[in-house]
Amino acid sequence: MRGIRLVFALTLISASYAALGEEAQQRFQAPSSRIISGTEIVHYKTGPVPVDLSGETIAALVPNGGGGYNVFAGTGKSNGTFAIPNVPSGFYLLQIGTTYVWTSDSVVDADSIADYRSDIVQADPSTTVTFDLTNLHKWQQTDFFEMVCPNNAAFNFFFGTVGETTFTGTFPYFGALSMGSEGDQYHIAQLITQNLGGYPFTGLGRYIAPPEFTQAQGSNTPIDGMLKTIAKNHEFEANINGADLAAQALAANPGAVLFDTIITLDVYPGSFAHGLTTSTPDLVILSSPPFLMTNGDLGQVLYGNPYPKDWPQFASYSWGALTSYLAPGATNSTSLLTAVFGSTPNLPTSTSPITPLVGVVKSPSVNRKNFFTNHTAVGITPTLRWSPPSVGSANNYIVGILQLTNNGGNTVITSVASIYTQSRSLRIPPGLLSAGQAYVFEIASYHIPGVNFAKTPFMNGAISATAYVASGVMQP
Repeated sequence: MRGIRLVFALTLISASYAALGEEAQQRFQAPSSRIISGTEIVHYKTGPVPVDLSGETIAALVPNGGGGYNVFAGTGKSNGTFAIPNVPSGFYLLQIGTTYVWTSDSVVDADSIADYRSDIVQADPSTTVTFDLTNLHKWQQTDFFEMVCPNNAAFNFFFGTVGETTFTGTFPYFGALSMGSEGDQYHIAQLITQNLGGYPFTGLGRYIAPPEFTQAQGSNTPIDGMLKTIAKNHEFEANINGADLAAQALAANPGAVLFDTIITLDVYPGSFAHGLTTSTPDLVILSSPPFLMTNGDLGQVLYGNPYPKDWPQFASYSWGALTSYLAPGATNSTSLLTAVFGSTPNLPTSTSPITPLVGVVKSPSVNRKNFFTNHTAVGITPTLRWSPPSVGSANNYIVGILQLTNNGGNTVITSVASIYTQSRSLRIPPGLLSAGQAYVFEIASYHIPGVNFAKTPFMNGAISATAYVASGVMQP
């Protein structure tokens, strides 16, 4: 908004000095321009890798005071750098491909962090693992059996047979192929059910770290051994405001229905200063059904912790909801998943429950009309507005633009763009919406203390939370 006011003020000054004559012209200083520059580099565990920006659209969209934008084209390079010349001072939207960032900074650090190796290769569907493991705790229907490798971000869930104390069989393997020579160490654990207040919490009680191994595409990897019994001598206070979390999840849209409710206690393999940037082993899991929709302390979950003592613990919550959408002309609808999510190293206690760290935005609108109602003729550059969340505080918002299309009678949802802003209003940039098409707008409130989203938009933090709202169907 400051950028719009600046351009408007300069327009008035321009008109005034023209009327005052040559003396005023000599005193007038034209607005300064600058070169916008920055980098987009992913900092992997194995070192930095630049993002190839040579084929991406790089531009600065400067509010022009008339409700639109003046576009200044830039260039990106394969080494992850970009530059945009002759951009006026003030606020603008930095465009990098389909991502936009509202900022006034002349240098933007669009880097990100990934705490896994950079050369991962995803396994194809024919890749399998065969287990022959003993000393399971007698399997319960709601137990979890997981295999995690933070070094390549792999994470797999498997499920045993009720009553069995062995785990055998061949299963599809999902995720990155293991490379033992690059330090891919897997952690395999059984999380054992403990019912608290009718909810099936699980706590880690059996564990094995198999020798490092290497996989090839389409191969089968045998994993044998005896799970070690881990003393469950740690306690997790299951003090959870499930009703408050559910209320925020269901506020995503009047048509939203609850999809899942998940609580986890994890360990992080290294510093958690930049938040959750790889897969992590679980110590405690609660996953619906049943949905957790009440506030209260359910008691203590017992769990064991076989991981290094310098791996910090953090708790996460995720309350998901589904909203159904039907594209114009389609006969079959599809669902959009939104969520209220948060992670924090501040664990719950008997006096401090898990509660939403940030809630959904209040009073969202499209061209000052109801955000949740279907609208036609919104134009190709509508304006979205909203108020801060009433729960927690947001230091950034991300507006997502999703397109609804009819594919043989089926509704398909495709992402068009994401726009990062610290403001509470946004004029959709030109070129993103097309006449005759249909769209859904998402507004996500973000709470990540310590991150300057105008300067480092893609960084995360040790405390991170978000909550989504999703609009009705919008047609230009």
